[in-house]
Amino acid sequence: MWKKTAIVVTMANEKYPKGKRAINFNNIVENPTQEQIDLFTQGLVLLSDGDELYGTEVIKHNTMDAE
Repeated sequence: MWKKTAIVVTMANEKYPKGKRAINFNNIVENPTQEQIDLFTQGLVLLSDGDELYGTEVIKHNTMDAE
């Protein structure tokens, strides 16, 4: 049974100490489409201070009942 879905967006910018940073977003829709992810990350880039998208990771959490 689905519990939650999270997305980790990694942004690159020379201003970050290691050149990139990962940002976690929790409780997104159960099955995000590629289009939804693209629109979301494009918005983050537009709102940033010179960041570039480095990558994304979708993490889906499910619960498993014991038998």
